[in-house]
Amino acid sequence: MTEAAKSLEEQLQEQKQNLEDNIRQSEAQMSRLREQYLKVLGALEFAAIQKQEAESATDSTDSTDSEDVTS
Repeated sequence: MTEAAKSLEEQLQEQKQNLEDNIRQSEAQMSRLREQYLKVLGALEFAAIQKQEAESATDSTDSTDSEDVTS
């Protein structure tokens, strides 16, 4: 094997290693982003439930007040 061919093979091996490392890092980052995204979705769902419950409580209070007025 000539020196130039060996150098090319070493360069390709190094490039392969760098790409593998980049893929692993990207997958780890994607996993963290997915986890954060799911947490935000959960928080939004929780906020929507709280808002709905607050509106229901307000509606029931309003209907109770109107019943008192008509009595």
